[in-house]
Amino acid sequence: MKKRTIKIIGIVVLILVGIIFTFAKIKRITPLSWNHNSVNQPMFSNQAINGYDAVAYLTQNLAIQGKESFSHKWNDATWFFQNEENKKMFMENPTKYAPQYGGFCSFAVSKGFTANTNPNSFKIINSKTYLFADDDIKSEWLNNKEENLKIGNINWK
Repeated sequence: MKKRTIKIIGIVVLILVGIIFTFAKIKRITPLSWNHNSVNQPMFSNQAINGYDAVAYLTQNLAIQGKESFSHKWNDATWFFQNEENKKMFMENPTKYAPQYGGFCSFAVSKGFTANTNPNSFKIINSKTYLFADDDIKSEWLNNKEENLKIGNINWK
């Protein structure tokens, strides 16, 4: 009886660990100390920042879905743009337009993790794009913006 109970507990623990690991991979949650992509990408694709146009954040202050027909490979990821002009602007200066922290959630990075973002939850600060998991997380991060920027920059290095 005792062996059977231990076996069942072991199986349940293994299943729970598998579920947690799968959830974390889907949400792109990993400690920064682990090996992670330098750009926020889905598990089975190399599409950067959920396919949104990185240039549009800065030039239009809008989250605009990019198009595959206007794509460019940079930093081991494929970046999508709404038009040829935005693509060219990015190609000329990708570090100017790429979101901070590889497009991972700025709040998560300030806490030592990576996490996926909602493309519509962003903030432009000093001509740089910061993305967030959602607007509540963004609000919380902005409550202590200067400290979170400082910690996020240290953590990302």
